[in-house]
Amino acid sequence: MRLPKTSLFCIAIVIGALLALPFERAAAASTSGSNQTGDSSWPREKYSKGNRLIIYQPQIDDWKNFQDLNWRMAISLTPKSGKTVLGVVEMKGTTNIDNVAKLVDISNPQVTGTYFPSLDNATKEKMDQLFRTFVPPTFSISLHSLIASTPKKEAPAGVQLNNDPPKIFVGYRPSILLSVNGEPVLSVVPNTNLQFVVNTQWPLFFDEGGSTYYLAVGQQWRWARRLYEIGS
Repeated sequence: MRLPKTSLFCIAIVIGALLALPFERAAAASTSGSNQTGDSSWPREKYSKGNRLIIYQPQIDDWKNFQDLNWRMAISLTPKSGKTVLGVVEMKGTTNIDNVAKLVDISNPQVTGTYFPSLDNATKEKMDQLFRTFVPPTFSISLHSLIASTPKKEAPAGVQLNNDPPKIFVGYRPSILLSVNGEPVLSVVPNTNLQFVVNTQWPLFFDEGGSTYYLAVGQQWRWARRLYEIGS
């Protein structure tokens, strides 16, 4: 479920659908007190000059060429002397992937929109400015968490496969497996009443007069009325 820009975001918070990605490499602290980037206990809290910010799970809108990142997240913001307000923040930044540490460094983070539906315009502006004081010049997030939150492209259409089981032939005496690529392709042997089967790896002939196939095996000829039933 994507985060809405209006009052519906409150419902998402109530039903507990929002978690959070790491917001800073070292400065972010969770409600349990952990400050590690890989910590999965969320939401997380930040404090600045008596103001309190809770960050919920950012949802990725776009990660163009794995460089330009756009995301949004639900927040809970409590001023030093005021009531807690809920809102949604949209941001963008430039990413640099550290494959060794499995982290994504985000530089030049910019707030592109803040939404506080329950507030009047003057208070909205104050909350917008207050939130911006929490935004660091750079921060890092978990590569695995970011990939998991990135929208996936539609999977390509499936390929129709033939899962019919093959025919199984059982023999109770020594046999030779003769492989013919499709229906027999016959070529006339000049000055005889024989035809040569060209689409097989064995010397196989067809006697049109007797409607019989002949297979050369060593110093012997084996025959069959039908290809899948070679006799002797």
